Amino acid sequence: GERTNANGSKKFREAMLEGRWDDCVEMARDQIREGAHLLDLCVDYVGRDGVADMAEIAGRFATASTLPIVLDSTEPAVIQAGLEKLGGRAVINSVNYEDGDGPDSRFARITRLAVEHGAALIALTIDEEGQARTVEKKVEIAERLIDDLTGNWGVQESDILIDCLTFTICTGQEESRKDGIATIEAIRELKRRHPDVQTTLGLSNISFGLNPAARMVLNSVFLDECVKAGLDSAIVHASKILPIARLEEEQVQAAHDLIYDRRREGYDPLQHLLELFEGVDTKSMKAGKAEELLALPLDERLQRRIIDGEKNGLEADLDEALTARPALEIVNDTLLEGMKVVGELF
Repeated sequence: GERTNANGSKKFREAMLEGRWDDCVEMARDQIREGAHLLDLCVDYVGRDGVADMAEIAGRFATASTLPIVLDSTEPAVIQAGLEKLGGRAVINSVNYEDGDGPDSRFARITRLAVEHGAALIALTIDEEGQARTVEKKVEIAERLIDDLTGNWGVQESDILIDCLTFTICTGQEESRKDGIATIEAIRELKRRHPDVQTTLGLSNISFGLNPAARMVLNSVFLDECVKAGLDSAIVHASKILPIARLEEEQVQAAHDLIYDRRREGYDPLQHLLELFEGVDTKSMKAGKAEELLALPLDERLQRRIIDGEKNGLEADLDEALTARPALEIVNDTLLEGMKVVGELF
């Protein structure tokens, strides 16, 4: 879950700046309800005492959250403040080789904290030359990170989460057209070489520049492609990721064309996607899907709610079904069919 982040969420940042700690906790709980498996906590903000903010909020999350915490900061002292407040194991986001790997580098200081506190580590494919953009460079830096962390620091491969990074593919600039493909293929190759190493991704970077409705579709489709390549986790706003089956086929195709740079004479995938979502907002997308769902026969609607994990309206549909059929029959003949589809999808 990415919303408890002072850089990425205005709502969380304002609550933190005003000392509304209960509101910060409630935002964490919202993400738990949405289905997040970990919470990314970032308090970095210019002019603030990050150590004090991290100690305050991490201390509250330690008792209010049922999920592991990902401590996200550029400052080792802020990371340490969080680690000292959390029981169990945390994840640290992140290390890289931007300033090298010497004894006083940020890489060494953060890794030392991870080893001392038994935390897992997110490691980014960045070295002294900058962020990797090609498949080959992403994998090369990932190999260096894995060798260093396991060989020199004693970190288990399963405690390393490599972020192969992605950039927006929505600028129209030639150099960014292949960035989505590079990320997907780097994940695939890394998982082939190191099955025990975990992979993660800051997902929303892929869609910077699009309107919210288009971002929702592109993020959802790109996540699906990355998971197929072996991605283990992603930093996302869970409620803004939709199952592929709930998206319009034309929208999914346009997103695939953009991700895989399927340009041809007279067809630019980016332009096509922009045209598809001109004047479209997320509310109208969700409203359209709700109307489509309500138009289905009751049994099909129940199955679709099970397949999509759609809780809103499920109770009312079950009540309606129970007026005509016994509960056991509904479970055996309808709900289990939906669960069978879920099992096939996963």
